[in-house]
Amino acid sequence: MAACVGIAGNFRLNLMPMPAQVTLGNGFLRINQSFSVAVSGTGDPRITAAVPRLLQRLFNQTHVALSDNKPIDAGSATFVINCGRGGDDESYGLDISTTQVRLTAPSALGVLHGIETFLQLVQGVNPGFAVPVVTIVDKPRFPWRGLHLDVSRHWMPLEVVLRNLDGMAAVKLN
Repeated sequence: MAACVGIAGNFRLNLMPMPAQVTLGNGFLRINQSFSVAVSGTGDPRITAAVPRLLQRLFNQTHVALSDNKPIDAGSATFVINCGRGGDDESYGLDISTTQVRLTAPSALGVLHGIETFLQLVQGVNPGFAVPVVTIVDKPRFPWRGLHLDVSRHWMPLEVVLRNLDGMAAVKLN
């Protein structure tokens, strides 16, 4: 089910699931120590918890010491998240330029899916890590996408269940 959407310069876009619309640009945004995140819009606690998780996962992927992410102005942040009023709309728009990432979604669920897509775009370049310039507009094709874990008949350790939940989030399952 993995989708190789295309190749942009030295970047291979391996996204899963394939977004509804992808427009490739020229160039890339480097991931470096000045990478920072700003959030505007609704103050949903899921987004507040997602920002440190994003930075930790980005660090785990790149080993680049990132900023401590104190509250920052959206104009000077590298990654700007704008979340609407809420609800259960899982759509999002991800616009990556050579200087900034803009993630716009009507709800926290869309923001979480957009963060996962961004993390899938991070690739090694010489030297360091970067994401390609790309514009993505996405929404789920089905209202419910899930995985059944029958832990009552097939006992699994907590670590296995948590790893499965992280994997489900990475491919944008409910």
